[in-house]
Amino acid sequence: MNIGDLLSGPAATRSGHPALIFQGRTYSYGELDRLTNRFASALRAAGIGAGQVIGLVLESGPELVIAALGAFKAGVVPNIVNAMLRPEEVRTVVADSGAVWLLTDSERKKNLESVREGLGVQRIIDVDTEFESLLESGSDDFATVDLTPNTVACLLYTSGTTGNPKGVMLTHLNIIDNAEQFGRIHFSPDDRLLVGAPLFHCWGLINGLLGIFSVGGTAVIVRRCKTEPTLELIEAVRPTQFLAVPAIINQMTRSPARANHNLTSLRVIHSAAAPMPAELISALQQDWKVGYAESYGLTEVSPVITTTAPNEMRIGSCGRAMGDTELKVVDPHGRTLGIGEVGELWARGTAVSAGYYKRPEATAEVFVAEGWFRTGDIVRMDHEGYVFIVDRAKDMINVGGEKVYPRDAEEVLFRHPAVGDAVVVAAPDPILGEIPRAVVALKPGAEVSAEELIAFLRPVLATFKLPRDIEFVSAVPRSASGKALRRLLR
Repeated sequence: MNIGDLLSGPAATRSGHPALIFQGRTYSYGELDRLTNRFASALRAAGIGAGQVIGLVLESGPELVIAALGAFKAGVVPNIVNAMLRPEEVRTVVADSGAVWLLTDSERKKNLESVREGLGVQRIIDVDTEFESLLESGSDDFATVDLTPNTVACLLYTSGTTGNPKGVMLTHLNIIDNAEQFGRIHFSPDDRLLVGAPLFHCWGLINGLLGIFSVGGTAVIVRRCKTEPTLELIEAVRPTQFLAVPAIINQMTRSPARANHNLTSLRVIHSAAAPMPAELISALQQDWKVGYAESYGLTEVSPVITTTAPNEMRIGSCGRAMGDTELKVVDPHGRTLGIGEVGELWARGTAVSAGYYKRPEATAEVFVAEGWFRTGDIVRMDHEGYVFIVDRAKDMINVGGEKVYPRDAEEVLFRHPAVGDAVVVAAPDPILGEIPRAVVALKPGAEVSAEELIAFLRPVLATFKLPRDIEFVSAVPRSASGKALRRLLR
């Protein structure tokens, strides 16, 4: 078994069919299969063997697709890093993974010089200047490594519910099954899927790119999904489906430019990573004249565990269990609740990953007895199995699909000499859904402006983690046990 078979299979049966379209360049299945073979053989020639890790810090593009699939074919484990992270954050996850190579672009390579020693990699490859020669050094012919189903395929780092970056170990079976199950429900070989979600996210990579590959369709990818260029691309390339997150869809719906473009090729829009507002769903159905499908999941479950075909969707629901996934809603003591009762969603089945890399204690906290995974999300489920998200898990902030844990910013705020206490909470935002907002109490006699504090955070945190505004208070409200009263602050 190997994820690379999702590409090699269509390459054998419809070699000339478009597999990937990017910035006007079309890659057929046969060509993409050969390019990924070249990358796989280049890894082997460099002495990088099955089970070793390489880091990929890249935005969406052919380089990321070729490197990830080539690594899968060779049994090498790609650590696919969020390209929006700052150098210090990249250093943390790359060093933790034990990667031997790191592939990135020229700008990011330059930015990473400040943390070069801490990365721990033997070599950094600049894809802007070295990728072509690396592929030329490889061979078109490569025998994809046949692996056992539970072999770890890749690492995707997430803050989870503790705020500490943890590498989720997704297996070849996890990813193949999730891509195929999603593709079976939503795609056909004649579909052109515009993947607006980043490929360094599991939603874009697994359910978007690999999902459409699983049926032999065509993926259209963009470096970054920006409103007007994406509207122009839809008119030019004529995709039949679009996979994104609510923030992107919201921006496109609100754009005056939408009325100036022919978007009639679209039949379905897919959304995940955050709940979609009911009014936006209505706008898609009435104004865009498209079907809508919402999915739910987490990196730890490969990632989708609920979805439904557009004609079976219910507004407010993220669908029903996908594939062999079993779901139950439980109370704080782990007791199963009845239909319509509100509690934590637990899941088990093929989608559940192998746990957290080198984190047995963190794994044991949420991957519990009898194969159940505790999602941490609060839901209710109706009599037909439709899941309705009720509340955000813990204190996580969902910034347009990017998961932000308050501790990330709080710890940096506390480094500032003027800050005595600080809490970061979610604030509503009409475009992104939520944004981080900081509440800060200064030390006696200290002075600092909100702008100065945000500037202090900016070099350390990814942009989506930055508080958009800061409110100064005399004291942060806390409980007797010292916990910040986040609900009150919200």
